[in-house]
Amino acid sequence: MNINIGVAFIAGLASFLAPCVLPLVPAYLGYLSGHAVTKSDAPTLSERFFVAAHAVAFVIGFSLVFILLGTAASSFGKLLRGDWFRYLGGLLIIFFGLALMELLHVPFLQNEARLQWRGKREWGFLSSALVGMVFAAGWTPCVGPALSAILILSADQATAGRGVILLLAYSAGIGLPFILAGFLIDRLGELLQRVTHYLPAIQKIAGAILVLVGIVLITDGFSSIGVWLELRGIGWNPGI
Repeated sequence: MNINIGVAFIAGLASFLAPCVLPLVPAYLGYLSGHAVTKSDAPTLSERFFVAAHAVAFVIGFSLVFILLGTAASSFGKLLRGDWFRYLGGLLIIFFGLALMELLHVPFLQNEARLQWRGKREWGFLSSALVGMVFAAGWTPCVGPALSAILILSADQATAGRGVILLLAYSAGIGLPFILAGFLIDRLGELLQRVTHYLPAIQKIAGAILVLVGIVLITDGFSSIGVWLELRGIGWNPGI
């Protein structure tokens, strides 16, 4: 179970670093908080916390959508339980991993489906949460390979609770960097310039991890890995 959680978090981080998400983080934060992101800005500590708080509301919004998707995937997976489902899921995860590595060209996974509703600032934090929900629905095609892989893993879990935990970990992978970006809003331009150069390599590494996850799922190796780690006192079991 802890292996799956780690994979889900890495997949979320890869989604945050996707070329259609990361460059737009300053624009999202600027819109959510009403705080212009410029090099001359020197926000106070309270302003930083204000932007970060809006980022938290945004993260809560898209996390709710992803968790609902995970719950649905887990419930659906229980109806289709069997080795054939594990084989099919593993093959699909390998497919998504190869797409993330750009070894397969899949046009529909590279499209952007941005929804136009942008919330109302007078609604405050509620508006930020609603924009987060729109983000989850509208950007799903862009983060499709990573998110789809985690939904497949969620569907393969024994209980809906475990599926929810995986989507929580995936949301944390996207959300924690987003919240940190809100706190460091005045330095985003500089940080983005440093990170952008490494984005292709990061995406390929994340894709390779998904390919390995697909292979382990097909061979039913997660249980063996989990037992091996627990015998050595590594990891934890939430007991759900």
